[in-house]
Amino acid sequence: MDSKFIINTKKQFPSLTKGLKKVGDSLLSTPTIFATHSSKQIGEIIGVSETMVIRFSKSIGYEGFNMLQKDVINHLLTKSNNCNESLKEENSSLNHFGEHITRDVNLLNSNIKALDVEKLEIIVETLLKSERIVIAGYYQSFVFAHWLFFNLNYTLGNASLYRPETDALVFDYLPRESCVIIFSFPRYALDTIRFAEDAKKKGVKVIVFTDSRLAPIVDYADIVILVEVGNNPLLEKGPVTLSLINSILSEVMNRADKTVAETDMFKYFLNEERSTKR
Repeated sequence: MDSKFIINTKKQFPSLTKGLKKVGDSLLSTPTIFATHSSKQIGEIIGVSETMVIRFSKSIGYEGFNMLQKDVINHLLTKSNNCNESLKEENSSLNHFGEHITRDVNLLNSNIKALDVEKLEIIVETLLKSERIVIAGYYQSFVFAHWLFFNLNYTLGNASLYRPETDALVFDYLPRESCVIIFSFPRYALDTIRFAEDAKKKGVKVIVFTDSRLAPIVDYADIVILVEVGNNPLLEKGPVTLSLINSILSEVMNRADKTVAETDMFKYFLNEERSTKR
């Protein structure tokens, strides 16, 4: 079960001011800073005043920063002890490749604990009800966008991959019941942020996958899926993001069998063979 500071921060986050959100996001992303530094030092590290750090502590139910810090330390000690016990059970002779995979597995486990099932359910229902689905992602995020696009289009037949050079007027032709899905990770491509802003202005539902509650694209999102990426977001976001995508795809595929008629996208050898056996 999550500690008090985690539960209260997530609960209060939407109602916090911009400065307090910055403190809260840092606490959830890197709690070690709060366990090992004074309130003044924390303010300097994350770019806010010491007063802001103290105000944040009180806004999530603590009498002051010291009480918050004690809770964070206890949380990290408990987590560390649990991890050490798990590591003892693992094969101590793991090579470097095995160690990387183990880190990915641990990161996946931490994301499972933070999973917002209600949001994922809404996303699945939105995809099934949408007349058109437009998916966008640049640079490293393109691989996530392309994977989701290909499999959604295979299943539903109504997904497209956003290309700014040819799709500048996409919102002029989208049906009313449509949605866009955007992948936005550091260094947060400007084109995808503008794409989200345009979608929001047109009243199109915007679903975003990103790494931070303070990511610039969050301001234009209707639904935000946070991907906890650890200390090396360049590589570690891959397994977690793809796993989240696959969990959504699996549910869409399971439910689409009952709600979506076959399209030309299904006319592959395996599908033809399956249909002849019926």
